[in-house]
Amino acid sequence: MSAADLRAVALAVPTGVFVWQIFGAAVIFRRIEGRRGSSLAQVISIAFFALYIGPAASPNIWAAAVAWVGSLAALLLFEWARRTIRGQFFSYIFSSDTPAFLCTSGPFAYVRNPFYTSYLMTMASVVAIRPSLLRGLVVLGMVGYFFAAAVFEERKFARSAMAKDYEAYKQRTGRFIPKFV
Repeated sequence: MSAADLRAVALAVPTGVFVWQIFGAAVIFRRIEGRRGSSLAQVISIAFFALYIGPAASPNIWAAAVAWVGSLAALLLFEWARRTIRGQFFSYIFSSDTPAFLCTSGPFAYVRNPFYTSYLMTMASVVAIRPSLLRGLVVLGMVGYFFAAAVFEERKFARSAMAKDYEAYKQRTGRFIPKFV
C-alpha cells in the first residue's frame, strides 16, 4: 500500500465518524421554537475541515491505528450519548433556552459533555494521522471553544429550577473526562 493510499484510508475513518456525528446531531438536537439557531455551531465543522488544509507527512500504520481506535471510541461515545437522550429535548450548542431536565444516565453519569468529548476525540484522530503544529492548535482552539460552550450551559443550569441538582451533578462528574476521585 502506498503512503497516499494509507493516508486516504486512514483519514476515511475519522471523516466518516465526523459525518455521522454531524448528521446524528442534526437528528437529535432541536432548535428553539421561534428562534434562529446559534451560528456558532458551524465552528465545529469549519474546524474539522481546517484539519485537512495543508500538506501532511505520510502516516505510518501505528498512527493510523491510533486514529482508528480514537475514532471508534468517539463514535461509540457519541452513539451512547445520542441513544441516551433520544426523545428528550436537547438544544444546539450556544442556544439560549432554559434547561427543562437534567440527564444523568448513560455517559452523562460520568461526563457532563460526552458529545463535546466525542467531537474532540474525532478531531484528535485526524491530528494523529496528519500531525502538525497548525492542526494541534486547531484542536486546542476547539478545546477552548467546547470549554466556553460548557461554561455557557452551566450558567443556563445555574439560572434554572435545577440549579441545586446540577451543582451536585457537577461535583460527581467531569466536564469532558470522567472524574475518578
